[in-house]
Amino acid sequence: MSSLDELNQKFDLDVLSEQLKATVDSKDPVGYMRSNINWEIDKDLDDKPNLDMVANMMSVSYSSNIGYEMWNPFRRFLEWLGRNKTASRIKKILCKIYAEIQKLIDEEAGLKKILTVALSAIAATIGIGAINPMILTLVVGFLATMILKGAANFCGI
Repeated sequence: MSSLDELNQKFDLDVLSEQLKATVDSKDPVGYMRSNINWEIDKDLDDKPNLDMVANMMSVSYSSNIGYEMWNPFRRFLEWLGRNKTASRIKKILCKIYAEIQKLIDEEAGLKKILTVALSAIAATIGIGAINPMILTLVVGFLATMILKGAANFCGI
């Protein structure tokens, strides 16, 4: 079975492409990722959960963080995203194929085609079975950022 067939069987690429379209249209990839990843308790795939840290985060009241969240509601999420090993790995994989993604963006290829290329590269690197909902959310958010800001800008090239 080809990897394209496996991708089509494992993931609903039509739903993912609709999510990508909605994210690009909203021009808010960070908001999309923040609302779809339980970032306060999701752990890297290779880390053991630190239950004390999770309990501490869950016990902090909203009111004690209200000034912090009002200043920049995405700051804590962005800090988490910057430290998250899975997010870094997905970004590295996408940046290895940034030229191909940018070419598809420039050619105005369908979002499904862009997703297929990105997921194929990720599946080839980490295995299709390792792709979970958090990774799919990262892919949609990162691809939306690449579409909105340019692949080279996203990768810092």
